[in-house]
Amino acid sequence: MSGAGEYDAAAMNKKQRFFAALRGAPVDHAPVVAWCNFATDAVDGAENARRQLAWYSDFDWDICKVMNDYRLVPPEGLDTIDGPADMLRFARRPLTERSFGEQLECLRAVRAAIGPEVPLVETLLEPFFSLLFAVGFSRAGLIREHPREAGSMLSALTGTLVEYIGELKRIPVDGVFYATNGCILPPAARGIDDDAYRRFHRPYDLRLLEAMQGLARIVHAHGNPLGLGRVLDYPCEALSWSDRLPGNPSIAEGRRLSSRCLWGGVDETKLHERSLPEIRAEVVDAIAQAGGHANFILSPGCNVNPGTSRRSLACLRDAVRG
Repeated sequence: MSGAGEYDAAAMNKKQRFFAALRGAPVDHAPVVAWCNFATDAVDGAENARRQLAWYSDFDWDICKVMNDYRLVPPEGLDTIDGPADMLRFARRPLTERSFGEQLECLRAVRAAIGPEVPLVETLLEPFFSLLFAVGFSRAGLIREHPREAGSMLSALTGTLVEYIGELKRIPVDGVFYATNGCILPPAARGIDDDAYRRFHRPYDLRLLEAMQGLARIVHAHGNPLGLGRVLDYPCEALSWSDRLPGNPSIAEGRRLSSRCLWGGVDETKLHERSLPEIRAEVVDAIAQAGGHANFILSPGCNVNPGTSRRSLACLRDAVRG
């Protein structure tokens, strides 16, 4: 993992603080960050970068975590998946395609603007998750009914994403926030049983995490209720999940389960409606659950409501640094 080294905790820049937190080394304070969707599938990479940079600079986050709101487009003429033959139409995609090219342009612009001393983290969705955004979440069951054709489709997208990760390293980004739905448990509407997890999620997760070696890999177990045990053996530097959602492990439980850096602590579903004292209290509680500032990154469990006020977000930031 690039960026590693020993630093004086009292005189850290943001990248040093980030990598120290990932290693469990002393820090002056836990890195703090939040992120939001900006509906960027409708804009080009330059405008995307402008929005991401405004969010980063306005709050002076410790990490520049760039959202990726460009969505995969199905093969031409295909509205959705109606059967196994449709799955076989999915092939490797060129990185010049809009869903990849605009995001790469955005990341290059952000990297140039923030310089080398700020950690830049890309957001990446797992293959199955990405495909459902393209064809509709209602098609999940149909896809799983045809494992051979589904495997061909998922392998093609995974191959494209491996190539994409190579481009991320050349920018360079410092890490990837990798979101997987593979931990959601039945009987939730999007719950995934053990067999489906092993067949349609785990192999592709592992292939992509292997391709990310050398970057800071943050595995984000998305949704609830979660079986966090499914990703505890994944090769990564940090684990993230919405620890405040019903049915999910707390930060304290996560600390007992793993020695990796933990990332989370704040309820993203309530941040926009809470008073400032309530926000401060939740930050204090999260840091206490984590056992202190070391080996911890404080953030909402997932993307925050776009209506969250500037003063609420500034309060979140200052509660950590104070």
